[in-house]
Amino acid sequence: MPTLDPSGYIWVASLSGLTLFWMLFIAPKFVPMLSRGLHGADSPPLTFVDHVTLRISSLLMFVVAIIMGIMLFEVIMRYVFARPTIWVEELSRWLGGVIFLVAGLYAMQQRTHIRVTIVYDIVNRNTQRIMETLATACVCVFCWSVAWGYWENSMRKFSSWELYGSAWNPPIPAIMKPLICIVCAWMSIQAINNLIVDWRRSTPLAPAEDG
Repeated sequence: MPTLDPSGYIWVASLSGLTLFWMLFIAPKFVPMLSRGLHGADSPPLTFVDHVTLRISSLLMFVVAIIMGIMLFEVIMRYVFARPTIWVEELSRWLGGVIFLVAGLYAMQQRTHIRVTIVYDIVNRNTQRIMETLATACVCVFCWSVAWGYWENSMRKFSSWELYGSAWNPPIPAIMKPLICIVCAWMSIQAINNLIVDWRRSTPLAPAEDG
């Protein structure tokens, strides 16, 4: 177990408590909307893994709003009251990093990642299943390689509660480094879940249209 200073325990307890509250009581209200995504009525049935991913993804909409709100606050404080903050820029960068990481989970769940389907579209369904399996294997190897190779380093930063080293000095390295490993591990689980769900389909899921 890592030995944290009091501020570290406060950060971990606060973030964990807020995340748990959101996942249990607020996120379920957004799951139906997010599950339809860009595929609409053709969206695959949801599994437990999908529900977890969608509940996590529901945070992103509000994280974007938080970034916009605090940036507006910074502009007002800086140019109207001539009292710039020391925390807005770093917090917005921190939250932006969370969005960058977690958005990949939603893209994976929705099958909206970029794919080259020139060969895939012209082969029969059984061959497509083989190609899907190979693609999933590649995703899993990459994700688990990142998580496995980076885990010791991320735990070292978390255990020492490494701070950002700025005037505000938030624990960005201590939280973001382990988050990278967690997201990579869950993305591989989501990829396997997608393979199992899509394997049963007689036709592949059509590419999503964003128009």
